[in-house]
Amino acid sequence: MKRHPALITLSRDHHHALSLGNRIRQQPDADHSAAIAAQRDELLQHFAEEEQQFAPFWPQLQRPDLQQRFNADHAALRQLLQPPFQAALLADTLMAHVRFEERELFAALQDLLPTS
Repeated sequence: MKRHPALITLSRDHHHALSLGNRIRQQPDADHSAAIAAQRDELLQHFAEEEQQFAPFWPQLQRPDLQQRFNADHAALRQLLQPPFQAALLADTLMAHVRFEERELFAALQDLLPTS
């Protein structure tokens, strides 16, 4: 599915998040604190951008289940991005969240986003 232009940058950010998650999963015994800390601010900024960008469209979407999952995931991820890091849980939660947004949320939202 072709991605709406307003979602392309967010999808690129998701690629970086998946890369972090994959690195953690591939080396479960390694200390990933530095890598997580390095991406923490970017991830938090990404969450804020999504929340601001999507807020006007929640009433039109009429999918409270998607909004609830989105909000719950962001809250959980914010907690997991606080030291001490639980790297494996962060990786699993982050990767599941990215897949949810890319496969479900973005697909539902992109028809509501303005064309210009």
